[in-house]
Amino acid sequence: MQLLLWLPVILAVCSIAAAFLPVRKGKIAHPVYTVGTVVGTRRQQVWRNRSETESLAPVVRYETESGEITAASRHYVPEWQYARHTGDQVKLCYDRTQPDVFALCDEGAYWRKTVLLTFGIGTLAAYGILWGQYILRFT
Repeated sequence: MQLLLWLPVILAVCSIAAAFLPVRKGKIAHPVYTVGTVVGTRRQQVWRNRSETESLAPVVRYETESGEITAASRHYVPEWQYARHTGDQVKLCYDRTQPDVFALCDEGAYWRKTVLLTFGIGTLAAYGILWGQYILRFT
């Protein structure tokens, strides 16, 4: 019965903690997190729905444990979705065993963190208000 009373608090604390955990991206087996600088863009022609469209991927320079590397992302997005500019700072995670394989870690992280923090803090606030009203009513 006591666990049921504390369940909202446990879920809220777990949600807040999950908001600050790093996101593991793709198939990177041994991720190392760092910050890189966009130094260019790689373009690729892709056929979709019987038409040719251009997809883009950032070329990023970043520091690894063995030195500086410049590599292109293997994740291409359509031109209209691409939002990287030369000189932008990006959070990325690269594979320790293959430093030239990386994934951008800041994509979607903002919304994930916002939703988890909103849920956690909102649940704690609501539980605190309800608990306070319960205490005031029966004392």
